[in-house]
Amino acid sequence: MDNPYPAPISNRMTKDTDIAIIGGGLNGPALALALVQAGQNVTLIDAAPQPVTGGASFDGRAYALALASTRLLQALDVWPEIEQHAQPILEIRVTDGRAGEGPSPFFMQFDHAEIEEGPMGHMVEDRHLRPALIRAVEEEPRITLRRGDTVVAQQPDATGIKLTCASGETLRAGL
Repeated sequence: MDNPYPAPISNRMTKDTDIAIIGGGLNGPALALALVQAGQNVTLIDAAPQPVTGGASFDGRAYALALASTRLLQALDVWPEIEQHAQPILEIRVTDGRAGEGPSPFFMQFDHAEIEEGPMGHMVEDRHLRPALIRAVEEEPRITLRRGDTVVAQQPDATGIKLTCASGETLRAGL
């Protein structure tokens, strides 16, 4: 039986990687760092030519990180750089209401003391979280960071996938 996904011959430069991640953001770098801890070589392709960081154009974004997300950042060894800028989430109150009528008298409340593990999570500003993740990616030799490029074509075959980038370069990835 013939292979339904024949690998075409190409004269363009092709590089191999275990896993390709398309998209920088916050999740792309975090996933890349976790995958290298599992022994994978990773290529992270980000359309942004430079990392988006705080500076003069800081936009005020912040994230409520659940306890599990905080633990992930600790496992990725990114948390020490962020921790001094993080504010603990010690209480959460959930209610509803309508505009102009105020909140409902009914609510759910969560207190960090009930879980006996410290804060339920942390609030972290983007200007601290994003640069810490990018620095960790840049320092990791098993991650290839391709800034300012996008994937324009994908071709699966029996051994993984061939990605063609806008730059003309092709990349073979197992996943």
